[in-house]
Amino acid sequence: MRWRPLARRLLGGLLVLSLVFSGWSLWQFSTTRGGEWLVARGAEQMQAAYDRALARHATPERVAELIGNRLQERPRNWVALEGLVALAGAQDIPLPDDLRAQYDAAHAQDFSAGARMAGCAACAYDLRRCSMGADLACGIGVNLTVLGDVVSLGREAGAYMRGEAVDQVDVTLSFIGIGATGLVVLSGGTSLSVKAGAGVMKVAHRMGRMTPGVRRVYLRAFRDGVDWARVPALRSSDDLARVVRGDALRPAVEMTRHLGALDAAVGTRGAMHMMRHVDTIADARRISRVSTVLGPRSVGAMEVLGKARFLRVGLRLAEPLRDAIAALLAALTAGAGLARGRVLRALRRAAAGR
Repeated sequence: MRWRPLARRLLGGLLVLSLVFSGWSLWQFSTTRGGEWLVARGAEQMQAAYDRALARHATPERVAELIGNRLQERPRNWVALEGLVALAGAQDIPLPDDLRAQYDAAHAQDFSAGARMAGCAACAYDLRRCSMGADLACGIGVNLTVLGDVVSLGREAGAYMRGEAVDQVDVTLSFIGIGATGLVVLSGGTSLSVKAGAGVMKVAHRMGRMTPGVRRVYLRAFRDGVDWARVPALRSSDDLARVVRGDALRPAVEMTRHLGALDAAVGTRGAMHMMRHVDTIADARRISRVSTVLGPRSVGAMEVLGKARFLRVGLRLAEPLRDAIAALLAALTAGAGLARGRVLRALRRAAAGR
């Protein structure tokens, strides 16, 4: 019948158009500003995804191995150890008796009255001497208040007047901490999360736990985000917004807000531990969001899963990308069917010719 060749050509043309459109959709999605291949799951989906991941990876052998390795460290990281033990409890993972005995003995040693007094004195005097143990609480209290921000600015102002190097990261964080209420409009959220994040970041900076990527965010904010020449003329913290260059300071405020949310989810000690995994604003946002869902299991989950898997489990394919991939697969399937029909017809003609 004469219409069949025409129909096949029409179907072939539609197939080509479908493939072209699907490919164009994928290209457009990947190059559109703000388009992301992966997006965050909803809270319930995220909870279920992490439950599955931890059931698969947080085996008794794996958790026991990680705890044993952490117990061998000097100084011991008690934030990680406590997080792993908390995860074991939440997942109903029994710990071997000998490992539990080692844990209890190490805890008694590191948290004895003498060890705590010596550690607290050293940590309170110099945050660089703080460990991730009992002494950490002694060194962070003042840095989580406005008083700590004022003291920091005064100290760095004195260094500037003496011609000494100014700690630009500390100044930026103190500025953000003091002006948290006014600066929150740059990133959304609450002033409490910005203030808490600034305090945590100052401690992380002085302890040397701030990653190079995070440091760069605050150094750019110091350089471009504030008109420092106008700061001496300000009369109150309410006037800080007048000297701010919003576009330049916004990334630092956003980073600080996400880390404040992390602090609210896992506590200051937990946030200090998780800080070593934060290299970008996207890291801070995703880690804080996952930690808000996981709560007390967050530190242990990071230890078991590692950063890459910890972040990946919380993501899914974006809807437009899923639709484009589905359309592309459908077009390829149709093309395979059309090609199969042509091959079979050619084989039949060849067989008939014999």
